[in-house]
Amino acid sequence: MDGDALRAKARRERAVAGIALIVTSPLLLAAMVAIKVEAVLDPRARGPVFFRETRIAQGREIQLLKLRTLDAASLASLGPGPTHIKHLEAKGTTRVGETLKRWYLDELPQLWNIVRGDMLLIGTRPYPIDLYEEEMARGITRKRDMPAGLVGPVQAAKGRTKDPVADDLAYWDALQHLSPGRLLLLDLGILWRSLRVVLEHRGL
Repeated sequence: MDGDALRAKARRERAVAGIALIVTSPLLLAAMVAIKVEAVLDPRARGPVFFRETRIAQGREIQLLKLRTLDAASLASLGPGPTHIKHLEAKGTTRVGETLKRWYLDELPQLWNIVRGDMLLIGTRPYPIDLYEEEMARGITRKRDMPAGLVGPVQAAKGRTKDPVADDLAYWDALQHLSPGRLLLLDLGILWRSLRVVLEHRGL
């Protein structure tokens, strides 16, 4: 895929994300209200509505937006510096947060990341800094080279994939060699399979 085709893909996916953000805004608002209400009823659930996690997207740092799912104690344990919350979610998730994660609703604010150009709709997931540096040290450059995205081939096969690196690299090869029409069909297939992952609650 040449630069013009990649820019066309980015423009198309930013437009789709903008429409999706408008369509899902009532759901996003309801989730925000639920987070605030739980914080009032349970002091352990206090904290901001949104959470920003430092990730690497195509070799650069971005602030990945999420609805907060962590409780106050887990937030306090993060401290300053780059964030990577996966290790805290098993024991530090609020009750509202558990529901949001079950339906992947905590990821909805990332539509804004797409609209503002931090990443695409479809690509390889932005990585925590420590995991990115670990892969780079092993000579695996997928997170540096590939466009980042909200969903991708790994997420579309969540709970079933045996080799996420190979899945990402296969998509990277497709990005570089498929025609725009065939790539669009591939992307639509990834979106459909990703929707099934959400509906089946796979990979939680």
